[in-house]
Amino acid sequence: MSGINRPLSQMRKLETKDAVFRARKRILKYLILGFLKQEGLMHTADTLVSEGAVTNEYELCDNIDLDIILQDYCSYYLIRFNKQPQFCRKVEEPIRRPQTRRVKPESVTILPEPAQPDLPSSFTVTKLLHDSPENIEHKIPAIERRPLKGLMANLSPDRKHLVEILYQDIIRPSEVFWEDVKGLTSAKNLLMESVVYPVRYPEVFTGLLEPWRGVLLHGPPGTGKTMLARAVAAESGCTFFNVTCSTVINKWRGESEKIIKVLFDMASYYSPSIIFIDEVETLASERSSPGEHEASRRLKSQLLTELDGITQRDGIVFLLANSNMPWEIDPAMLRRLEKRIHIPLPDFKTRAELFQGYLSGKNIELVPKVDFEELAAKTEGYSGSDIKMACKEALMASVRKMLPSMGKSASNRKDKLCISGILTAIERTKPVARNLAKRHADWQNEKGSS
Repeated sequence: MSGINRPLSQMRKLETKDAVFRARKRILKYLILGFLKQEGLMHTADTLVSEGAVTNEYELCDNIDLDIILQDYCSYYLIRFNKQPQFCRKVEEPIRRPQTRRVKPESVTILPEPAQPDLPSSFTVTKLLHDSPENIEHKIPAIERRPLKGLMANLSPDRKHLVEILYQDIIRPSEVFWEDVKGLTSAKNLLMESVVYPVRYPEVFTGLLEPWRGVLLHGPPGTGKTMLARAVAAESGCTFFNVTCSTVINKWRGESEKIIKVLFDMASYYSPSIIFIDEVETLASERSSPGEHEASRRLKSQLLTELDGITQRDGIVFLLANSNMPWEIDPAMLRRLEKRIHIPLPDFKTRAELFQGYLSGKNIELVPKVDFEELAAKTEGYSGSDIKMACKEALMASVRKMLPSMGKSASNRKDKLCISGILTAIERTKPVARNLAKRHADWQNEKGSS
């Protein structure tokens, strides 16, 4: 009877092999996921989670690492076969046909002027090297040069988890530059002095000329404060951390202070860095306000300590903050925001430039020719956002007439706008920040620093 193959036993063997095979595939997925997160490849890790159906049901053990497994396998292979294993090999290049004739390298021959006899009759330029290795390394952002593994090497597991969360808030440079921000010349010059120049010329900004620790941009809503921050991120080449309330506020006791500490450690590691806090009054309001919770006071104290504490940090860590209500910010935070810049409503010239920029698209035809200065005169007290909404309303009024009969050729349309339609849109769009302009100007005269 022992030699008879039982169908149930064969099925159990197959099920066991299948279970072992699925367990190996699962282990490989989690090993690769851990390695990707360790190297800072968060987008690739998210793709693996979605495509590989990786759930939070399992996690890697603390003593398991893909590098250690690879080293152990190399040691085993060396002991058994007396040679190192080969994992990768160079891809062979495709065979190219031999050239029938020798092609001379391209060269540029520069002939001197006849009036200079001391120069040679001709000389040949074969190669011109523009970027030295030092310049090339300087152009590479710190987030690309410094792997996340170096920061997480000596951290505890809970802090490693916080680093992975904060890594998602690092913003890559956007396509917004100084010339895209209309007006605000003084604000752009101050941001250049505060952020861009200390990064480009660190040998100059030493001693008493050490870089500013923080800048506050305040003004009515829609005046371009966030757009200035995006331009700073693109022009400075710094690592840009976009901090929000959902990032730093945690329901567990002590977690918010720990997140602030890890944030500034990451900013120092990836320096030069900019920590951007939009609507900073939500995180740094006055500590003497009635009904304030203890957790809120601890968070503010930790933030103030990191900005101006005993511990000295390596590199440049710069705080850039926006606020629509600067009078609600704690005085201790205002002291650390050494530059407080007023971003006013656009003036007459800036409003004309904004109208010209919004209404000069290739799909917009102005019939007859529109005087942008006339539109600027009609929008006294409007913010840049209000002007954009007025232009959008004028364009939508033109499109609204064509919507019922619009066909497949809608993408090739050309919208026609007249001055009366734009003026009607301006009348329908009311400014929201006109009454706040004077209060911001008074606060700047009292507590500003520009």
